[in-house]
Amino acid sequence: MNQSVKAYHEKRRAFIIIPEVGLILGESGQPFSHRDILSHLGLDNEQTSHVLQNYPRGYFLDNNLVIYQSNDDTKQESWELKPENYFYVRKYFQDLKNLFRITAKTKIFLGVKCAKEGEIWPTINEVKSSFFE
Repeated sequence: MNQSVKAYHEKRRAFIIIPEVGLILGESGQPFSHRDILSHLGLDNEQTSHVLQNYPRGYFLDNNLVIYQSNDDTKQESWELKPENYFYVRKYFQDLKNLFRITAKTKIFLGVKCAKEGEIWPTINEVKSSFFE
């Protein structure tokens, strides 16, 4: 992980939603990717890839909540939250609101455009908090 990516990961607060398990929250100030977090929990590479591809994950940074899913394939144009997972985000949205102090001024995005490693990936698909309430 290069220094700019590490610094970015340290600034944002990562989370993963696993249905029937709950909300997994990355520790503040740690440079861990979602893959790293799942690995630290003891998931093997196959299990980790399954979670990343099929379940919601994201981060909170600068009053922006970004939620998406993907198998970490950076050749894709974008990583977006699939509609079948809106239910799980709704289920844990109150927890996310409480943890991150989400207000009407918080911007919520349901995806990112893939870019080169070390670049900020642009957010896409903005919704209002009422989308999940």
